[in-house]
Amino acid sequence: MLVALALTLWAIYCTYDGLGPFLIYAQRPLIAGSVAGLIIGHPLLGLLIGATLELAALGVYTYGGATIPDYQTGAIVGTALAAGAVGDAAAQAAIGIGVGLPAAILLSALDPVGKMVTTALVHRADGYAADGNARGLAMIHWVSLVPWVAVRAVPTFLAALAASGGLIKDITASIPAGFVQGMTLAGSLLPAVGFALLLGMMELSRYWYLLLIGFVGFAYLHLPVLGIALVGVAVAMLFVTLKRDEPVLTVPSAAAEESTAESRAASKADPRLTKQDLRRVFRRYFWSSQISWNYERMQALGFAYSMEPVLRRLYPEKADYVAGLQRHLQFFNTSVLVGGPLILGSSVALEEAGTPKSAASTKVALMGPLAGIGDTVVFALYNSIVFTMGASWALQGNWLGPAFAAVMVLVPYALVRRWQFGFAYREGKRLAGHLAAGALARVAQGATVLGFVVLGGFIPSIVKVVTTLTYRQATTVQGQPVTQSVAIQDRLDELLPFLLPVLVTAGVYLLTVKARLRPVWVIGVVVVAGVVLGWLGWFAPSAPAKS
Repeated sequence: MLVALALTLWAIYCTYDGLGPFLIYAQRPLIAGSVAGLIIGHPLLGLLIGATLELAALGVYTYGGATIPDYQTGAIVGTALAAGAVGDAAAQAAIGIGVGLPAAILLSALDPVGKMVTTALVHRADGYAADGNARGLAMIHWVSLVPWVAVRAVPTFLAALAASGGLIKDITASIPAGFVQGMTLAGSLLPAVGFALLLGMMELSRYWYLLLIGFVGFAYLHLPVLGIALVGVAVAMLFVTLKRDEPVLTVPSAAAEESTAESRAASKADPRLTKQDLRRVFRRYFWSSQISWNYERMQALGFAYSMEPVLRRLYPEKADYVAGLQRHLQFFNTSVLVGGPLILGSSVALEEAGTPKSAASTKVALMGPLAGIGDTVVFALYNSIVFTMGASWALQGNWLGPAFAAVMVLVPYALVRRWQFGFAYREGKRLAGHLAAGALARVAQGATVLGFVVLGGFIPSIVKVVTTLTYRQATTVQGQPVTQSVAIQDRLDELLPFLLPVLVTAGVYLLTVKARLRPVWVIGVVVVAGVVLGWLGWFAPSAPAKS
């Protein structure tokens, strides 16, 4: 019971961390599964399951609030149930993946339930805003977290209770060895799904040749994962230095034209906001930016909750205060890590300058472009690189993997958000001009280049598959005819090292981009193919040891 409660609390924190502070991004399966393994006393099992599901989930994020497989809960549930299975760590991990993947897909059906409940709650927040009731607004904001965590905590608790009995051991004892071999192969093929999804979101037709740099670095120069990443950084810096022709961001003329002499004079007057006010605004956004996300207005309630201390200070008249709350309760959605803090800081500066219309129009103008840049740079590229490196180490049983990923989230995410907020507040209306200079666009371009180079090395190093098939070849040895058994994999390696991982990834890419199959169906195809081919013994994650 205590273990079940601990896993449930961990599932709750994982959900909250991905909606609020992003301290270690515990919502990712690598972190969720690794810590779950520690909780149940099987750390290696948690590492293997979390890392495998992490690689399958690369490029899968809730862009715009889309419903995706619940890999977080799948990693926790799969780890908990696999711990009760018979067999060694590899066999248990195969069973855990076989449980975790279907669980992640099935539990995604509960995600809209939580979001719909939160959508109903936001209308109650409208009533509190109309009354100028800040406490009521805050209560709705934090209560909205409950349905988000409930749809994940309840299944986790039930699965953990089931794992505590002996039923799981009895069931897994009857599983054929061939199925376990097949699931092991399927687990090694699943990273191809994540890589294919990433390539589908990136400009492959424009930057495809950059994949070759990473591939050559790993396949021929035998560079480690970190070495490939460093090569990618160098190539990205060179690329951005030589090319500066990316599109820029602009804001509507209405927002720029409002910068009159009167508003400029107001902004230079003694500030009415204190450092404590600014810290309070940033803390609210940092710790709870998306916990009240809903289908109707998405991040609006979190933004209004963050702005409330400023509005209370700037507008002593209730009517103006209410108008400010209602103004910031309108639809809002952008990247919470790169974009949201910029818009928040700019909105605070513009409200303080006495130009609330500019605050509203700047929000509308910037949230779309910054969402595209922020999601691409942070989620599709930076996160994918960091968590792929972490998962590759975790698959080797190395705790450096999840620790590295957690640190690379904790420090940069906190510093970048804090800097954005302070910069935007200081610059106020001039923020649009800085964005128009193309700085963020160049960052996005550099991150894209880095992503392609790193993916070129990650694909052959992480998608593990070889063929065990052989053929008979007649030859002559010392004048005597001899029939030899030749491994097909040896001939493939002579043609091109790691050819099969590349072909598998290319095939999955065609299924996702050309055939336009949904990721869930693609995962199903890969798992079924892995189980069948592994069960038959035709393919394996690695070549059998030669005697």
